[in-house]
Amino acid sequence: MDASQLAAEDYASADRAQQLLADRFNGAPSLYRQMKSWEDLVINVEKGFDTTWIWEYHSDLACRDWLHDALPILTPAMQMLCQRRIEELDARYRAATGPAKELNTPVTRRSARDRWWHDRYPLLIDHDEDTPLPPSWSPAPTRIA
Repeated sequence: MDASQLAAEDYASADRAQQLLADRFNGAPSLYRQMKSWEDLVINVEKGFDTTWIWEYHSDLACRDWLHDALPILTPAMQMLCQRRIEELDARYRAATGPAKELNTPVTRRSARDRWWHDRYPLLIDHDEDTPLPPSWSPAPTRIA
């Protein structure tokens, strides 16, 4: 299926997700915007995450949280179209990240977590030595600068 096969109800479901999730995500970004944000973050992680923005890393993952919450609101046709692209980006994100070290949390909790992307960190970073890395980013990522 491609976008040319979507009907008005499919687009309406994307609008509905945008409105329903607006309060939870402090605004009403579009499905397209959130898909693009996830893609941009994945590309940045693949190229080497700039640790100037290290403390915003988990906030940047909110676009993937939004997509996770939006999928059940979408029509099956829109879900199928989005899910295929999300799965491609997820695979690239997994390849460019490693599992974060659990701090004060039993390992068994990680496997039950449905937002797995928060439990990973970039393996390649553009890092200023003066910026401390989070303790959960262990072993330390490879520096490119």
